[in-house]
Amino acid sequence: MMKSVFAAAVLAAFAAGAAFAQEKPAASAEDCLKVAFDIAQAAEGKNLPNDQLDKVEEMLTKMETHCDAKQFNEAAAVATDLKSLISKQ
Repeated sequence: MMKSVFAAAVLAAFAAGAAFAQEKPAASAEDCLKVAFDIAQAAEGKNLPNDQLDKVEEMLTKMETHCDAKQFNEAAAVATDLKSLISKQ
């Protein structure tokens, strides 16, 4: 009994951690675009290879499109992917 309770608690902790790792959706287009700008600034400081820079620029354009369309959940998902891509360097 104790093992199953412990296992359930561990699984819940992992699930909660994954949820917190997601970028929180912005409340406005301005906030959303600020997140995109901050990510772009972080990418500039990483000295990424050209192929990764191209991917980052493509993803930033996609994120900005979502921000302009007020699709904040989609923009947050792209932001999470961008941060992951940038942090690998």
